[in-house]
Amino acid sequence: MAKNEQKNYSARTAFTLAEGGRRPHLNLGQCRTAFTLAEVLITLSVIGIVAALTIPSMIENHNNKAWQTAKDLWDKKLVEATRQMNIDGVMTGVANSTEDYMNYFKKYVKVIKTCENDKLENCYATKFVQTGDKETEVEVSSLTTASKLGKKDWNTNTMGFVIADGTTVVMAYNPNCSSVDPFSSEGQSGQVGCMSMLIDVNGKKGPNRVGDDIQLKNATISTCDMKFQDKCIAASDLTITPINTCEGSPDRDYDDRNQSTEYCSSNYWAGAKKACAEMGMHLSTPQELADVATYIYKQEDNPIGATEYRQNITSDADRATELNWRYKGGWLYWSSEPSGTNYAYRRVFDYSYSRWSDDRVDYNGREARCFGD
Repeated sequence: MAKNEQKNYSARTAFTLAEGGRRPHLNLGQCRTAFTLAEVLITLSVIGIVAALTIPSMIENHNNKAWQTAKDLWDKKLVEATRQMNIDGVMTGVANSTEDYMNYFKKYVKVIKTCENDKLENCYATKFVQTGDKETEVEVSSLTTASKLGKKDWNTNTMGFVIADGTTVVMAYNPNCSSVDPFSSEGQSGQVGCMSMLIDVNGKKGPNRVGDDIQLKNATISTCDMKFQDKCIAASDLTITPINTCEGSPDRDYDDRNQSTEYCSSNYWAGAKKACAEMGMHLSTPQELADVATYIYKQEDNPIGATEYRQNITSDADRATELNWRYKGGWLYWSSEPSGTNYAYRRVFDYSYSRWSDDRVDYNGREARCFGD
């Protein structure tokens, strides 16, 4: 090999696996920069971890924005529809039930399907999650009356419907809602207070959760923490905050005594009634308290009357614990019934007796439990 050729060859070669017993060399002219398999795997792992951490959050943010936009659009449609109904004089005074009202309502909102209250699941998801201090699944088929949406004095049924964009609604109508001047500010902004609604802007698709795709408008959904004789009962006693129920107070309606000016500035009894109402439930009635006493003291063969004082009976600890009920030491539970002008009735639960009596409405240290339908 010529000297120059040998020099050029040496410049181009280094270690490689050669054939025929020749010295191994590496052809530097063919060398390329590359990643090792380990480096590739590490990079892919990092990308996967970053994606796992960020993509769910991005999807959640996107869904939340989409749901909120849909809620805003529904609110605008609803206000416009009810505003026009006010102008046309068909918002109030023309319907005696939710079914009657729907005949007018669907002329202003593009409703593509309606469902009677015994077939709500045909228009709405079968279940949804009620959020709050405790998340609870609610069966939509149970929301058959306005009272199930927290409107106990409306005395109407609910109806389900679906609008053109896929939004699903369970609605109740108040036939006694007040009419307004359609050209007043209230009339121009609609009169949504005549209706109570459970709105799902995502239709039957998930997550079917209040606060996400589900919106409550002028409605409260009471959840059944536990059952007692086919009634819902709150799982624990209330923390009672006293309220002002004197004349002119916005909470005046929670005090139905004959004399509203007596002991009204710090009214614990009315505070218990308000707390239950805000849960979509009611403060225990005299009969409900008597029924609890009958159960705890095992008096089924001789039930305790609503206003009866019974002694020489023994409470059953297991039954009381089952209801999370205070049953010894003379615990007093408010009832929903007033007693004269200054007092409200309550029932005492002690180890060997249950007494019916009353207390002044501003007395602290009494217990209260909420019941539902």
